[in-house]
This record gives sequence, C-alpha cells and structure tokens, in this order.
Amino acid sequence: MVHDHAKNFYNYGNAHQECLAHIIRYLKDSIINEPNLKWNLMMRDLLREMIHYRNSLKPDEDLDAKIVSKYEARYNKILEIAKEEYEYEPPTKYYVEGYNLSKRLDEYKESHLLFLHNKLVPTTNNLAERLLRVFKRKQKQVMTFRSFESLTYICNCMGIIASLHADEQNLYENISSFFS
Repeated sequence: MVHDHAKNFYNYGNAHQECLAHIIRYLKDSIINEPNLKWNLMMRDLLREMIHYRNSLKPDEDLDAKIVSKYEARYNKILEIAKEEYEYEPPTKYYVEGYNLSKRLDEYKESHLLFLHNKLVPTTNNLAERLLRVFKRKQKQVMTFRSFESLTYICNCMGIIASLHADEQNLYENISSFFS
C-alpha cells in the first residue's frame, strides 16, 4: 500500500510505502524554513538519488543488495545528523514540521525504503492521485451520491475506463460492447 502517512492505513497489511513525492515536498519546505540545517538537503538529495537508481533499473534487472545497504547506511547517517542538529538548535514553536519529519523518517524507516527492497512497489502514489483527480473534479461540478451503491458504480466505471486506457485499447469500441 502506497499512501501519504495516514496512520490508520497501517492497520491494513504490513507492507507500506510512504509516498516519496510528499516527503520530498516536506523536505523542501524544511529547507526553506530551516536554512541553517543541512540534514534536510542531504536527505532530499539522497531520496532523489535512490529513486533515480530504482527507476533506472531495467525490467529484468534486480536490485543490488550492496547498493541498497549503502543507501540505508547513508539514510541512517543523515538521521543522526538531524538528531545532532536539532539537539544543538531545537525547533522553534513556530516551525516544528522539519523536526517532526525527521522523527517520522526514523520511526517509519521501512515505509520509506520499501521500494528499495521490492521492485513491484512504486515510489509514489501519484498515479492513484491523478486518477482520483478526475473523479474529484467531476464531483465538485455535478455529482452527489445518495447511496453507497451509486458510489460503487462510478468507481467501477472509472476503473474500467482507466484499465482500457492503460491497455491502449479503443475506448469507444470496448465501452459500447458493454452496452450491446
């Protein structure tokens, strides 16, 4: 499951990947609001490097355990630097998000690095968010659901259309075949 760290999702299953697009965005925010700290910039660069490594693998190529262990060691080292920096200069009451992010990166380490251990796990939930954005736009325009059943119908229809589109099939012919 790839998600944005909604803690209730951790009740479902045991393999979670936190969306790294969001983490990188939070790190960028920390870089802007805490320019005197170095850990946030180092972590952002490391995450981007890890994502690039993972995305550069050929479909038949496996993850290299030595490279993954080096990435994990660097990740842990950066978290140690974060602890040292926040001990030396504690977060202000006006901006604690960077400090909270460093604690979260440490506590949910497995959820941030799962993509380095399983090639089937995407690094972000961007695809799901893009597909959901279509629905959200329509919902704001004209849709209301009077029952859970009608919500199920629209989700099924949108899932079928997304699957046909992903398979690069003719949408008109396939959808019209459902009705004939």
